[in-house]
Amino acid sequence: MNRYRGRVGSYDPETGLGWVVPRSGEEGVMIRRDDWAGTVLYAGKKLTFRMIHRPDGIYALRVDASADI
Repeated sequence: MNRYRGRVGSYDPETGLGWVVPRSGEEGVMIRRDDWAGTVLYAGKKLTFRMIHRPDGIYALRVDASADI
């Protein structure tokens, strides 16, 4: 499974949902609070992640925002 690089396009801490923009130019993917831990997400935050297809869309999974990417 490939790892992608990107940045947080938007994130709502109240709902735990957000949008990730891949650096590769691929279509953006959703992110859920349950799929990452250990850092605060905010618009513009750089991260690496994997993609998973779920019934309601494509999500970022195994998100790592701990390093300066």
